[in-house]
Amino acid sequence: MERFRGGFPATIDAKGRVKLPARLREQLEVSFGREVYICSFFPHELRIYPLPVWQGVEERMLSKPTMKPAVRKLIERVNYGQLQEMDDHGRLLVPVLLREMVEVEGEVVVSGRINHLAVTNRSRAASFLTDQLLSEDEQNELADLEL
Repeated sequence: MERFRGGFPATIDAKGRVKLPARLREQLEVSFGREVYICSFFPHELRIYPLPVWQGVEERMLSKPTMKPAVRKLIERVNYGQLQEMDDHGRLLVPVLLREMVEVEGEVVVSGRINHLAVTNRSRAASFLTDQLLSEDEQNELADLEL
């Protein structure tokens, strides 16, 4: 499976479109096609899933008991997303409601997150890199990955 890597500066234009960085755009189109599902799991970022990957996420969600509060909450949250298609210039329209909820306008960072792309406000991304240090417990937990 194709893996998305790296963080790239980008802009959400006045019409609400984000132009994907060339490398990520090529990976998306060649490996998965132009259709994506744009949603948000967390209040600080958008997620852009290639449609085939998103369909796998949906299957995993459907396999869980929907009466569990966390599953219900996640399904409700991602339901505010929308299916979109990348245009010939590599742009995706970010739904207004999601732009407002996640506060992504203007300068953003588009980053590869292995199986999806994330769009984050540029200043929020910068503060994450400088302020969100891993605790000793988190470092110990990650030691098993042998990074």
